[in-house]
Amino acid sequence: MTSRYASGLAHATRATPQLAADAVAQALERLGDSRAASVLLFLSADFAHDPRPALLAAARSAQTLAVAGCTALGVLNEDDWLLDTPAACALVCDSPVPDEASSHRLTLAAPNTVDLAWLAHGPARLGGIAGDATGLGPYKVWCHGQLKADGQCELPLSVRDLAVSRGMQAVGTVHTVTGVAGFDLQTLDGRLAIATLRRLLGTLPPLHELALAVLDADGQPRLLLPLVSVNPDSGVTVAAQLQPGEQVQWMQRSAALALDEVRLFAKQPAPAAGLLFSCATRGAALHEGLDREWQTLRAAWPGAPLAGFYGNGQIAHLAGSNQLLHQSLVMAALG
Repeated sequence: MTSRYASGLAHATRATPQLAADAVAQALERLGDSRAASVLLFLSADFAHDPRPALLAAARSAQTLAVAGCTALGVLNEDDWLLDTPAACALVCDSPVPDEASSHRLTLAAPNTVDLAWLAHGPARLGGIAGDATGLGPYKVWCHGQLKADGQCELPLSVRDLAVSRGMQAVGTVHTVTGVAGFDLQTLDGRLAIATLRRLLGTLPPLHELALAVLDADGQPRLLLPLVSVNPDSGVTVAAQLQPGEQVQWMQRSAALALDEVRLFAKQPAPAAGLLFSCATRGAALHEGLDREWQTLRAAWPGAPLAGFYGNGQIAHLAGSNQLLHQSLVMAALG
């Protein structure tokens, strides 16, 4: 039996439990049912201090305790995307959560509870990191209608297809790591690391628009490492420890490439529902005030329910492993 999905979105000037109830009620009306078997509920960061009344309201409206989700900087469905306003997004399903044999695990976590060993363990994961505008919290994650004290949630999920838009364009040539000290990249090809980047770009853009790709044996990006800082000694601190001899390449964010990656995923037939986990620096922040990535998927799949949020990180299975991503958009088509 094929699962049916529907979404709802509610917002107001104040974060009240009624927003969660209204989002679920709207989704149930679209589903043509009076109750749901399971609910994904994403709430804006305005609810983070105590989302329990909203969870209870959602559970009552859906007539189920199977409510999972987290707080986020912003939320979205196929109707709209919302940032900087109290809001609730609900995706309801008429089937229970799939069994443990499902191919993927929906994975949600708070930034201060992300455990890379936990992420690496188990089957393919997809999801996002709860967030707010400050990046400091508080954050909340819930599963089975209850707050998770450990800040982690995972649920089996039936995924038809999965894609990640990194939106990062390679610049310059491939380099060999020749000098490192801890997390500091000191030299590439025997030259100061920052000199190789400045030679390409001149004045450096904000660091969140740059990354360093670690290449595999075929010359393809295996990891994309965020740049943490440019240091007075001309070294560059990156988000992982490199080894001398590794092949790397500088990357720069590209709005055009990001849209091309989304358009490629949107060419497939419309799914039963779509999940979107976007970095807060994507969407409107990347495309001059409009979330053109959301617009692309919505136009390609008219009528398909969408749900998701803008957070502080993304989770996906890439290059044979579960990875914590940044500046990315994770897109899942549910079947």
